[in-house]
Amino acid sequence: MTDTTASTFRQRFELLRAAQKRRTGVPLYTLAVNRPVGRVIAAASPHGITPNHLTAIGALFTFAGILYLLVWAEGGLASALVGVALVVGFFFDSADGQLARLRGGGSAAGEWLDHVIDGIRIVLLHIATLAFLLRTEAVPAWLAFTLCTVFVVAASATFFAGSLFEKLTTGAPRTQVTSGSRLRSALMLPVDYGVTCWLYLLTAVVPVFVVIYALAALAKVGTTSMLLAKWWRTLRREDRERRSNPS
Repeated sequence: MTDTTASTFRQRFELLRAAQKRRTGVPLYTLAVNRPVGRVIAAASPHGITPNHLTAIGALFTFAGILYLLVWAEGGLASALVGVALVVGFFFDSADGQLARLRGGGSAAGEWLDHVIDGIRIVLLHIATLAFLLRTEAVPAWLAFTLCTVFVVAASATFFAGSLFEKLTTGAPRTQVTSGSRLRSALMLPVDYGVTCWLYLLTAVVPVFVVIYALAALAKVGTTSMLLAKWWRTLRREDRERRSNPS
């Protein structure tokens, strides 16, 4: 069954629930909140809506929030709109891939567009954060530069190295959820991009935001280091296996 035969919301929702991507190694918020909300958006989308439409809607929310943070946010209740825009944008970021699966599979162009937007978003978010910290004078300039640089380098390294790892590894994705994978998902919660989106609600209270942002940056560095080491070991092991078992 595809979206051309599933005519009701319930049919489309159940079809999507049975066709989810791998669950192991996925951060807890993404797994437990963002994907289910994205599933609802995808199932509720009219038949004329394409995955690229959802990608564009998500990008509109995300970049609107980043632009406000970059140029205008100065703390106070209005600044929390940055977090709201980022959260909603991330919901649509999950929904576009799910709608693609509902329609029988995504396109190479759609996947490319999604990754390009993700890559731009990762960098611009922390550039905008730097502008926000300098404008509000929440911390000394050197500390603002240090925190934002550390966060953006770690986030970019995780995104690009992880994307490349998925292309290079020969291992089949694991879908079975075990107690160990649940624990790993929970441990990755502080560095889940979805949690980072919610963090920006705290821009309404600048001193609190600075502390949590700094802790999140440190957590991101630690998690990135562990993931890079794990991916390196996996690829090295697969290289040895290919050399010992040439086809």
